[in-house]
Amino acid sequence: ELSPAAKESVDLALKASLGGATLIRQLLAFSRRHALSPKPFDLGALVASTRELLWRTLGEHIEITMRLAPDLWPAMADAAQVESAIANLAINARDAMPNGGRLTLETANRHLDEDYASANPDVHPGDYVMLAVSDTGTGIPTELLSRVFEPFFTTKEQGKGSGLGLS
Repeated sequence: ELSPAAKESVDLALKASLGGATLIRQLLAFSRRHALSPKPFDLGALVASTRELLWRTLGEHIEITMRLAPDLWPAMADAAQVESAIANLAINARDAMPNGGRLTLETANRHLDEDYASANPDVHPGDYVMLAVSDTGTGIPTELLSRVFEPFFTTKEQGKGSGLGLS
């Protein structure tokens, strides 16, 4: 049986090693040395399977709401990267809701037409599966929104974020 102090040390070491592993995974994916494996998968099932992990990670003071489309089309992406993105968004949401709040994950089928594609040059018209993640947190100042996908950019104070989660 470990003493409380030893248990705390083990917990801190585990948390640090998991954080390091996540950072390395993000750096490898960012540098494209980690091959992405896009395959069709059930996004609704993946999102639903994150509920327990999110509940444990976010704590009881944050309510998790899921609105999952029952007839969702298969998504074509790297499921591990989508799961990582959900976790990063959830952690950012938790940090923006220090007094509690609500995290909502929603899936739906969407058709994006020519008008949408002409206003969004990275999009081709067609059928897509949508994942929306929203929260009741403080939000990001409008002037910083255009930078959230930049590598190493973070709105968090020094030492609190790598800036690799969304990039």
